[in-house]
Amino acid sequence: MKRVLFFLLAAITGTVAQAQRADTSIILRLPADLPTVSRLKERLVELAMNNPQIKALDIKKEITKYDQNRAKAGWLDMLTAAGNLNEFTIKGSSGGTANNNTLYPRYNFGIMVPLGHLISIPNEVKTAKANGKVFDLQKEGEKLALKSAVLRAYEDYSANKQLYELQLPLLEDSYNHYKQVEQKFSGGDQNTAVEGLNDAYRIYNAEMVRKVNLEREVKQSKIALEAIIGTSLEEVLLHL
Repeated sequence: MKRVLFFLLAAITGTVAQAQRADTSIILRLPADLPTVSRLKERLVELAMNNPQIKALDIKKEITKYDQNRAKAGWLDMLTAAGNLNEFTIKGSSGGTANNNTLYPRYNFGIMVPLGHLISIPNEVKTAKANGKVFDLQKEGEKLALKSAVLRAYEDYSANKQLYELQLPLLEDSYNHYKQVEQKFSGGDQNTAVEGLNDAYRIYNAEMVRKVNLEREVKQSKIALEAIIGTSLEEVLLHL
């Protein structure tokens, strides 16, 4: 029975030893000095400004310019030329000057101005300009929100990364303690009971659970940050 337990412990030890290895892909070396940290944050904010939401507002602002031009063109649509030519202007006179003098004016032109357009067209132009100002304000608001979001995401990743790194030595200590108890138990130490071995393993397993949870939080915070800046954090640090 004790030999079976020994082989089970050996299998468990091999599995957990592999699981406790740190994920180096999420433990990036972040700058520690304040000037470099500030430069990194500025770069993250700069990348965040290329967010599709900002670009969409720029396009909407461009559309308002077309709306203004279309509204201004309405002034040309409201000018309608009307005219007529009498038959003497077209055919000329064949019966003397007396008849010609009775048909005046020989031609006439006029301008038809729909009065409603005098109000609607200026209002359409003003509306287009006002929409442009609204999109400018929305863009400023989006920029402030993105700046806040990217800085929060960076702080979340940095804090989660530090917590994860602090957990690793605790996990290592609990693992070493478990191995020591396991070796004593396997060696037949009379002072080491199976209950003590189980307790050591429970402590180690609890530290493993914390490690897995912290690792997940680091990965999620890294994904959230990279979603805002549109590139990998490794790429940003490489060109910092």
